[in-house]
Amino acid sequence: MKGLSIMHVDMQKFSSDTWSTWTKLYCDIRKEPPWNENFWYPTNVGRQISEELTRPHGEAIVALVNCVFSLANVPEEFVDWAEFQVSSRGQRVVGFTYGYSVNILEMRTLAGCGLLNSLFKRTPRVYYIDELGVDMEYRGLGIAKSLTRKLIEVVKDHGLSCITLRIDKQAYRARHFYEKLGFTEISMHDGKNLNPTYWALQL
Repeated sequence: MKGLSIMHVDMQKFSSDTWSTWTKLYCDIRKEPPWNENFWYPTNVGRQISEELTRPHGEAIVALVNCVFSLANVPEEFVDWAEFQVSSRGQRVVGFTYGYSVNILEMRTLAGCGLLNSLFKRTPRVYYIDELGVDMEYRGLGIAKSLTRKLIEVVKDHGLSCITLRIDKQAYRARHFYEKLGFTEISMHDGKNLNPTYWALQL
C-alpha cells in the first residue's frame, strides 16, 4: 500500500504527534468486541506502553501511514483530512504490536498459575507478545501479518527460542490469524480470567 511503512520503534525518535495517534488507536480498539473496554485513556495507555518497552527485550513494531507520499492521490473529499495528517508530521499509526521477554516467575504472575512452566524447559526467558492491533479502516491489507512477522524477526535476533501470547476465546479472527502463522494453542486457561487461552510458537 502506497504511503504505508512498517517501522521498528525507536522511542528516542518517535514524535509526540505520532505517539498520540498510537495511544488513541489502542483505546479505540479496546472498545471493540470481545473486549468492550471503555476505561482506557491515551495518557494511561502511553504510560503503560512506555513502561513495558523498558522491560527486557521490550520491542514494538508499528505501521505508519505517511500522507506526504500519497497526498497527490487523495480523493477530493479527503483532502482536508490528509492535510491535517501532513500538518501532524504526516505520520499516523494504523497498526502496532509489542512485547517483551519474561522469566518463569514473571510468566506465572501474568498467567495467574504455573501451567506454562513447560515453556521454560530449554530457555530461561520466553518472549511475550502483549498486544497486536490494526485500525479498522486498514484491516484486510496484511498489516497484522507484516507487523507480527517483523516482531518475530526481532525476537530471533535477541536469541530467544519461544514466543507466547494469550487470546480471548471469542476473538475468533485473532485465533485463526495466529494459527496460520504457526502458533499452537496450549490447553490451559488464564488463572485470573477464564476467557483467554495461551498460544506458543517455537522458533
